[in-house]
Amino acid sequence: MYDVSDKKNAVRALQKCLLELSRVIPELPSHPADGVFSEATRDDVMIYQAHAGLPVTGVADAATWAAIKREYDEAITIRECEKGLPFPMTLPLGVGARGTSVTLLQAVISELTEEYRSVPAPDVTGRYGSSTSYAVGLLQRRYGINETGVLDAATWRRILSDYTARTKISETLHS
Repeated sequence: MYDVSDKKNAVRALQKCLLELSRVIPELPSHPADGVFSEATRDDVMIYQAHAGLPVTGVADAATWAAIKREYDEAITIRECEKGLPFPMTLPLGVGARGTSVTLLQAVISELTEEYRSVPAPDVTGRYGSSTSYAVGLLQRRYGINETGVLDAATWRRILSDYTARTKISETLHS
């Protein structure tokens, strides 16, 4: 992750992690990593703690660091497996969401339904309705993720990883 051997490096590491997480946590603002634990950094920690269901103290304690590291690692993994596909920038996505992120999700799920016949393909409409939620929930069950029907970062990572692996197998078979 980052070297946290001294205070300035630790603060900079915290800020870089929060900056990365601001890509996938809409309520988390993006601030530059300057190594200074300012009010903005404290506020970002508090926003993250509220997001993660932790006590909101503004202090980057061990529990907060562990949660940030886990979610940061997940965000980096997502970025590495994107393979040129656009990332849904506003996560989580659930019933009522609209836009290109939803269209992308629906198209990717439609490809996966060829392999997972028990998962019905949602219509590719750009609207996150009950059929998209149902398909996401079934995939979450298949992946051993809490079945909510809401697309969160962990679910997107698994779906995209699955899709990427399937695409590579398909390309190999047709080469």
